[in-house]
Amino acid sequence: MVRTKQHIIPIILLAASFFCACQSNTNKLEKANALYQEGLELSPENSIAAAETFNQALLVLDRCNQEAFDVKRLKGQIKDQLGTRYWKHGMKEDALELHEEAIELFRQLPGNVLLMSALQNAGRVAASLHRVDEAEQYYKEAFEIAKTQSSKKLSIDILLELCRDVYMERGEYNKVVELVSEALEHGARADLCHLTLGMAYYYIENDKLAIEHLNLATESEKAGVRMPAYQGLYQIYELQNDYHKALQCCEQYNENLMQAHAEQHIEEMQHIKRDYDLQLQRNTLLSEHKLQSLYLYLALVLLAVALVVTLLLLRQKTLKDKLKGEESQRQFDVAMKKNKVFVTALALSEKVTGNTVDFNLVETEWNDYLELIDLVYSDFTQKLLERYPTLTKTDLQICSLTRQGFSNQVISIMMNLQTNSYARRKYRIKQEKMDGAQDDRSFEEIINEIE
Repeated sequence: MVRTKQHIIPIILLAASFFCACQSNTNKLEKANALYQEGLELSPENSIAAAETFNQALLVLDRCNQEAFDVKRLKGQIKDQLGTRYWKHGMKEDALELHEEAIELFRQLPGNVLLMSALQNAGRVAASLHRVDEAEQYYKEAFEIAKTQSSKKLSIDILLELCRDVYMERGEYNKVVELVSEALEHGARADLCHLTLGMAYYYIENDKLAIEHLNLATESEKAGVRMPAYQGLYQIYELQNDYHKALQCCEQYNENLMQAHAEQHIEEMQHIKRDYDLQLQRNTLLSEHKLQSLYLYLALVLLAVALVVTLLLLRQKTLKDKLKGEESQRQFDVAMKKNKVFVTALALSEKVTGNTVDFNLVETEWNDYLELIDLVYSDFTQKLLERYPTLTKTDLQICSLTRQGFSNQVISIMMNLQTNSYARRKYRIKQEKMDGAQDDRSFEEIINEIE
């Protein structure tokens, strides 16, 4: 009998420990899921608070069994949603990393719907980072999954994003026309299709069809669709010297701009009311988790102290290098601030208005600017000419401004060109002088990869 008890007691203790561990894991999973749902409710009104809630949920999940399917699923959903919030706030690199982590988690789970959504989100972020090849890969994989789901709407939506973010960016306008026309025939959202087709035909320089589709896009119920449609029509009529129609499109654009602002104000008031109601619910949840949060905050404080100590030690080691780098950068900044080309472009970046086009840059100022670019970027223009010998001095000026990260709008003003004319000029440089037909990279990618 003694021996039996000696064997039973450890088994009972082990079973009790296992039960407690399972119960603890379940409780943490339920708490993380509650935080996730709270973050979803906050997202339309307060994306910052939603991001904070999602991060709290991830911290809770870190204390769960990482191999459990439910944990992987919820963790992937949170990372995917958090990536979307980061992207909307301009944190694109961080957003793409989160979407990629979500994709890896969803690949380990049965079912493909969540994986498809994460791939689609990753494609959007990659496209906004001008990583066109990566975006294409994500969209195509999402498209293949959508086809297996027998959902024509999902397939069409992904196809339209692929056309807009990848093929339009590459200048494959004929392909855009073919795919979007097919999507339109299969029931895709008409106003977005007509807007995309109108812009594609505009770049193909088929003004007749561009006008036809853009006019159809102006019939959209959404002011956000009508505005770019009128803007495209304005540019076409201006090129055709039909100033009467161009003026009408300009007036329609301004009307829709005001309507969009009015709609936004109404939505903001509705968001404020919903935010108040959600805040009451959130306060209830926060009171329930107050004790657990206190332990978490203490751990974070200790971690922060450890990080501060580590950073102080690293700072001592890197201080000399930093001072040398700052001195070199200071000398470059002083030289650049004396150059009229750079100063003008910088001023345009800060505030682009109709009055900013009244300036005159002489050839010597451009030459000085190109010399400074060569000093900073290791003979940048010389390397460009070695690789693409047909580039003109004006082409080099455009490439140098692009290398410094100035926007298309600023560069078009610096070159004394209309925005659409500059887009065509940049397209011709890539296609005719940079072997664009054999190079799938965007113009900016080609420039930034010159070492």
